[in-house]
Amino acid sequence: MLKPRLQILTILIAIMSQGMVTAGAAKQPSTVQVAQTTDLASVASIARDRKLPILLVFSADHCTYCELLEDEILKPMLLSGDYRDRVLIYKIMLDDESEIRDFNGNTLSPATLSQRYDVYVTPTMLFLDANGQELSERILGINTVEMFGGLVD
Repeated sequence: MLKPRLQILTILIAIMSQGMVTAGAAKQPSTVQVAQTTDLASVASIARDRKLPILLVFSADHCTYCELLEDEILKPMLLSGDYRDRVLIYKIMLDDESEIRDFNGNTLSPATLSQRYDVYVTPTMLFLDANGQELSERILGINTVEMFGGLVD
């Protein structure tokens, strides 16, 4: 089994290459959605059981970059099925008023959670373990799908 950081790097490269492949594809309606969560303790339980890292995306309504990330990168990843046994993908909506249960079972607002993780830009992608600890460098924002190729360099 790969070490956690190497495993995350492998996933990042796969995400980037997936995005570059789908960037030129014609838009097709998709029924797949990135799962929104308000219960990180439950997500952590799944991550522990399946021994998988968590890709947690901090997003917001009316964020065109968040929509780009979902449509061009995350939804194709989910549709392909190639990542089902490699990473759990969830999003937190920062402008949602719903309270969130954190990795320790405590209840807090999306704003408080974003402050805890120093998230001030949407989209922000965090790779976390089942305890909510960051496993690798976070990815902030997105200009274009091709931007992900630059991250590998």
